[in-house]
Amino acid sequence: MSAPRFKRVVIAGLGLLGGSLALALKRRRLARRVVAWGRNLGRLKPALKAGLVDEVSVEAACAAGADLIVLCTPYDRFEGQLKELARVAPRGCLVTDVGSVKGAEVARWHRAAGPLRFVASHPMAGGEHTGWRHAQAGLFEGAACLLTPLPRTDRGAVLAIGRLWQALGMDVALLSPLEHDRLVGRVSHLPHAVAFALAAAQAQLGPAGDFAWAGKGWFDTTRVAGSDPDLWADIFLHHPRRLDAPLRAVETEIRRLRKLLAARRRPQVLAWLDKAARLRRATEQCRR
Repeated sequence: MSAPRFKRVVIAGLGLLGGSLALALKRRRLARRVVAWGRNLGRLKPALKAGLVDEVSVEAACAAGADLIVLCTPYDRFEGQLKELARVAPRGCLVTDVGSVKGAEVARWHRAAGPLRFVASHPMAGGEHTGWRHAQAGLFEGAACLLTPLPRTDRGAVLAIGRLWQALGMDVALLSPLEHDRLVGRVSHLPHAVAFALAAAQAQLGPAGDFAWAGKGWFDTTRVAGSDPDLWADIFLHHPRRLDAPLRAVETEIRRLRKLLAARRRPQVLAWLDKAARLRRATEQCRR
């Protein structure tokens, strides 16, 4: 299929993902004009000056004439933004998001979007740095994107949004909103929670200066603990029960290791490590 071409794309929220999307659309010539919509014009103007976008606005009216809108703000703003956009954007305008939580919210977002053609999506791309100044045109290349349509979602819109992410180099899959949250809770949210927990534990054990002597393992293991706390607080609190079982599984394994070490049972410690190593190697085989 040919890549989609958009005349006017509005990106709500010009952070790392929004900025990277703007760069990617421009590099691949997928959009004639890219508009950044935000709440603080002073923060948007430098991006305009840098050539990241073609226009900036703090008014939803900037979506008049848009044929694609992408929500890159915190997910708790989506409903209000969609209601604003439904009043000014052209009927049938494509709308999607980059949020990492879905669940029951997707149905509310559909209702708020009204005549707009909304498709919930989650590009599994990002980094520990925030802000458009860290944007990368290749951020989405080779990563997965999960679309979470409802049974009533416009099929043509699903195809169009899927083609958009594919044109940016992503592998696209369809999941229900609830299956999305189960899967992402395991493969993304739990690793982030554990990385934050490890960093928090180290804060109790000694000064940060000790890590002048740390090897690559520390920085690899805790890289995502440098992510935006505001963002991850919202994600963790979205559905704490869904994260509870994975966290309890981690607690169980830590208790098991402590018991094996206390008993100095080398064969059992070796078996425990081998089981974990085999799972790690198996996940490498699953990488897209």
